[in-house]
Formats: sequence, C-alpha cells, structure tokens
Amino acid sequence: MTTRSAQKYQIEADWVLNEFCNYSCDYCFFHSKKEHELVGRISPDEYLNFFNKTGKTWLFHITGGEPLFYPNFAELCRTLSTSHYFALNSNLSIDEILRFANLVECDRVEYVHCGVHPQERERREGYQQLLARIQVLLDKGFAVFASCVMTPAIFERFVRIQNLFASVGVPLIPKSLRGTYQGRPYPESYTPEECEQLKAFAKIAEEIGRNSPWNPFRDPPTINPLMDQYFLDGFPDFTGVPCSTGMNFVRIKPDGSIYRCGRNSLIGNLLKRRLELYESSRPCDDTCCPYICLRYTRIDIIQAQKLPKRFPLPAERT
Repeated sequence: MTTRSAQKYQIEADWVLNEFCNYSCDYCFFHSKKEHELVGRISPDEYLNFFNKTGKTWLFHITGGEPLFYPNFAELCRTLSTSHYFALNSNLSIDEILRFANLVECDRVEYVHCGVHPQERERREGYQQLLARIQVLLDKGFAVFASCVMTPAIFERFVRIQNLFASVGVPLIPKSLRGTYQGRPYPESYTPEECEQLKAFAKIAEEIGRNSPWNPFRDPPTINPLMDQYFLDGFPDFTGVPCSTGMNFVRIKPDGSIYRCGRNSLIGNLLKRRLELYESSRPCDDTCCPYICLRYTRIDIIQAQKLPKRFPLPAERT
C-alpha cells in the first residue's frame, strides 16, 4: 500500500467533481438534485493532459455531490491514475465503486473515505450492501475508513453503527457538525455530554484504525475527521497566518474554477486549461477546511487551539 508519507506527489487538489447527489442529508451544504451543466465536458485524456503539463504529480481528493455519479467515473480515475494519486470521499451507494475497484490499482489510492449518513442509508438500501462493497475494496487492497456526521439524534445509535463497521475492520469516525443546523450553530451547540461522547467514539475509532489496512497514526489522511475531537469549542481562524495553499494545494469546483483554497483567490480554470500557481507561501485570506489549514500553515493542533475561533464555519464541503 502506498502511503502518503512516501510523498510521491508534489501538489494536492480538493476536487469537487460534481454537484448531483442521490442523498438529501439535512446537514449537507453542497449537493443538488440537478447536475452542473459543465460536468463531464472534457474527456479523461484531456484531464490527464492538463495535469501532466503542470510537471507535477498530483494527489486528487475527489468529492462532490456524490462523485460516483460523474459520467464514466471509474474510467476517469483509471486514466488519471496512470500518472497521479487519489483519495475518494463517497457514500458508496452505487456499484460504480466496484468498477473503480477493478480498474484502478490500489497503490494509486491513498484511501477511500466512506460517508455513512445513517438517516439516508437506513431509509434506502441499508448497511449490508454497503459493507459488502467495502469488503470488495478491502479484498482488493484499498485502505478504507468511514465517518458519520454527529447530529444530536445520532448519538444514541452511533455505537451500534460503529460496531457494524468494526465487524469488517473499518473504523467509523464521528464527524462534528459545522455551521448552522436546525437553527443552532455547531460545533458550539453540542452539550458537554455530547462532547465527551464524541471524544470517546473518536478514541474507539482510533483503536480500530490501528489494526486496519488504514492506520490513522501511520498514514494520517489528507481529510482527517479524527481532528474534530480537538475543536469542539470552535474551529480556528487562520487569517493572516502564512500558508502554502495556492502553491502545493488547490481547490477545484464543478465548473472547472481553480482556487487557492476557499473562494477569494481564483488562480485558474481547468476547462480553460489555465493555472497560475503561487511561487511562495502567502498569508491566509480566506476560509477553508481546518484539516487543510492545519497542514498548509504547518501549525500543530496545540498551536491551533490557541488561535481565535470562528463561528459558524462558512459552508465549505469537506
């Protein structure tokens, strides 16, 4: 299994591949029942040519929407994997993930992050089909972990669901709410009891992870919900802190726009074959995912906890 510590890539992209999602989670702030009109406009080979011309090896953190609904998703990944690496965030709700498992070599994939979303999954196909798909991924050599957004209603059910994933050796990580949910700002609206429960669930996930193909201590994921347990009193405000996003990290939107991180600094467009990367770090002037901010400011968790807090975190898909 190729690990991120090997540093085989020089630049990372958080790639919001599409907007359509078959789920309707009430806490989600980036999904649509209608696909973006520009999705699928260029071929896998054209994508590959664009990224190859940068002269860099990329790690794509692919998310959506639900990325498995992107046209010929598995073929796109197979083509890009000839030169680059992946991480995937998906609800694994359709069999396109099996095509992905058969077409893409596991050593080109850092991890598969399964978003569980119990309310939608339980009213649809349930868990057995999901666990079967995860088992296929594991048998093929992919590293897999799962996460579950912790709405107040999920706390009493979480242990049962976490045990289902533990039965196939996959850690289920509790992920804190962000922004406004049912009229209340989160994570600050969690009760002290809920905060303690979330931390306890995270510790269990860590222990399961130690013995799984994906080990959070050996190979911390680029998008790491295990960090949420340290920021239940609010997410850090990195404004003004030197950050290397725009140089070795970018965010790509479904319309092809390429940003330094959030929405303030547009530096290119994939569909227009344009990208102007920074040559050095610059002060943070935007809001991004705290997982990304921690890596590219090179601030550790202890230092980050001393920064001013920001409530609620602006709506950005992670």
